Amino acid sequence: MPAAWQASGTLLGALTTADVTPVIPAHAVDDILVCLTSNRVITNTCLTPSGWTLLHGPTDTTAWRTYAFWKRATSAAETNPLCDWTATSADKYAQVHTIRGAIATGSPFAASAITAGTVDPGVATGVTSTAASQLISVIGIGADNLATAMTSVTGTDPSAYTSRHYSTIATGLDANGWFFTATRTTVGATGTVSNDFNAAPLAWGIVVAAMLEPAAAAAIPDILKAPRIALGWDGGRL
Repeated sequence: MPAAWQASGTLLGALTTADVTPVIPAHAVDDILVCLTSNRVITNTCLTPSGWTLLHGPTDTTAWRTYAFWKRATSAAETNPLCDWTATSADKYAQVHTIRGAIATGSPFAASAITAGTVDPGVATGVTSTAASQLISVIGIGADNLATAMTSVTGTDPSAYTSRHYSTIATGLDANGWFFTATRTTVGATGTVSNDFNAAPLAWGIVVAAMLEPAAAAAIPDILKAPRIALGWDGGRL
């Protein structure tokens, strides 16, 4: 089964005096969980949630700091991650997305990059796929004071991405989260990836990732495909 977006959890926010614990959407063993969390200042830091691994961060732009964490599910009831920021100042946001069909051991990322910015469209650094037909995921979290929708995500190769999720939240000064995917049919660089909003957002952080998939089952040797020869007894000898 090729890797694919599975689900996106609810984008959650917390005001200045609280941390945020995003809810993991329905998942299964070996699903890859990706958590993006942001804070409206660049002076606070976020501890890596228990059992998770830092993928990127902190990545800063004007008044917007972003981290990306990941985890491979070991059950269908993983504990929601606490995004524990070091200071109770500025609004905080977090969201968890799930990917199914990636490799079951080791890092599931063939390559990944994070970019931060403040302009529309949000142009994110691309990655280089390492095998044919790898899933390219574009995962973002932004301060959507003006932007309330994603009109398109485009790149060099793949040239167009499919929207899997987009949502906004009105907590504090608002935020948005999104997940787009495409498959790069050959090995190579995606080029930069343009995330086009319906209006210029205040700030954003975007992760672009190529997912590793299990190797295809080895071809069955022809000798094992041939009909078995019935053996009989001949004078007590085979």
